[in-house]
Order: sequence, then structure tokens, then C-alpha cells
Amino acid sequence: MLYSGFVSLIIVISLVAIYFGLKMVGKGRWIIAWMRGSVGLGLLALAVFMVLVSLDLLSYKQLLSEKTLGTISFSQNDTQDYTATLTLIHEGSENSVVIYGDQWQIDARVIAWTGFLKGMGAKPGYRLDRLSGRYYSLEDEHRKKRSVHQLSENQYWIDSWSWLQNSGGFVPLIDASYGSATYLPMEDGAFYQISLSASGLVARPMNDVATRAVERWR
Repeated sequence: MLYSGFVSLIIVISLVAIYFGLKMVGKGRWIIAWMRGSVGLGLLALAVFMVLVSLDLLSYKQLLSEKTLGTISFSQNDTQDYTATLTLIHEGSENSVVIYGDQWQIDARVIAWTGFLKGMGAKPGYRLDRLSGRYYSLEDEHRKKRSVHQLSENQYWIDSWSWLQNSGGFVPLIDASYGSATYLPMEDGAFYQISLSASGLVARPMNDVATRAVERWR
């Protein structure tokens, strides 16, 4: 897999930097030792940062083509109050959360290789980010209870996706973007399929209840 290969290369470079950093810290005298030590510590800091970034990137799943990620179904508890059951196929997980509002949306973080890496066939990686609801009415949106549920967390003390987004294109050959499914209506008994392609997330109605709800909304 090219995605994993590129990340593995970063890890190898980081380990080499750690080796030379430790070697330089342990050598030399006085000023030379201080200069070497400063450079060595800088290399160590950079190497640790690169390792953490690499581990965070490995938490993203490679997107080879459009794939079905899972399904989501809704049961109504009260007016504008639903329990959403999200089933993720590849993770083998099923979670139920309460969502307030009239519509739902799921977001994913996408990290894509650019330039010659893209030309070599490197595929983007993705990680589901959050599930949220919203109200039809702008007044309800500002006045009533909101719900946003995180679907993943950073495990290695660094958020490489946010760092890449805020870098202003400073980091070459890699790009971070959001992939969001269009807001779709919640309805008691509605059932949707969630897929992801290189262009973003797609949610499709999978039963009559969801189909009718989408037709009414449009």
C-alpha cells in the first residue's frame, strides 16, 4: 500500500534522525559539544514530532475506491429528538447516540497525497470525525439544544490533520480536507447507507421511510 509505504518512510527517516541526534549529543567538547548538543536536541525534537505525526497518519484508513463505511438508523424519542444507531462495517462497531434537530450529517477527515505522489497512485486516507444534527428553522438552530458527537480521537498527542490545515500549504505533497455528507432528514424508522469516495462522504436512503423523508425535504 503506497499510503502506508510513505508513512513508513517518514518513520525510517525519523529513526535515522534520532540515531544521529543521540550520536551528536554524546560527542565533542565545550562549544563544539554545546553546538552539537543543540543540533542533536533539535534533531531529536524534530524526530519525535515526525514519529507522532506518522503514527497519527497511520490511524487513517486508506481509501482505494468508493466504499461503504456503514449504516445509520433513527428512532424518534420526542419532537426533534432522535436516537441514532451508527453501525461501522470495517470497525465492527455499533453505537447509539441522541441527536436533536430535524437533519443529520456525518463528517470525515481526509488526508490526500498531492503532486508526484498522487501521480504515482498514492490514495488518500480518511478517519470519521463527528456526527451532528441541525434544525430546519434558524430560530430553533440558535435557541434549542445542539448535538455534536465525536467519532474518533487523536491517540498520539498530536493532531496532524489540524496542523496540516493550518499550515497554509507550507507542507508539500500532502493536503488535509473535510469530507461531509449532505444534511439529510431524520425520521422515525429511517435507514441510510454511508459511503466514502475521493470526492467526499455520501449518504443514501435505504428504506421507504428514508426515501419519503428525503423527497419531502427536497
